[in-house]
Amino acid sequence: MTTQAQTPEERLSKLEGAYEQVNERLGDLTQGQAALRAETNERFNELAQAVREGDAALGEQIRQVEANLRAEVKDEIRGVRTEIRTVLLLLGTFWATTLGGIIAILVRG
Repeated sequence: MTTQAQTPEERLSKLEGAYEQVNERLGDLTQGQAALRAETNERFNELAQAVREGDAALGEQIRQVEANLRAEVKDEIRGVRTEIRTVLLLLGTFWATTLGGIIAILVRG
């Protein structure tokens, strides 16, 4: 079975499609991080209110929970940042490949 060589336009079209997917994923990750941050802020505000209304023992428990939540959120944000870096690296690779292909086409043309 033989496969046809792809034309530069076909390759460019595929790369553009991949770019769009990466761009959408990056948007999804950014929205997810914003939602996580908003939820975390809401939780922290609720905890702060409970501390103001509670006694010293309850306040200490809440501070402990808050510290645990902060640690969890930091870990989540670290993971999201790692995913974003990966997506940006892929995006850069796609862009460099596309640019290289275009330059090669122009040089040959």
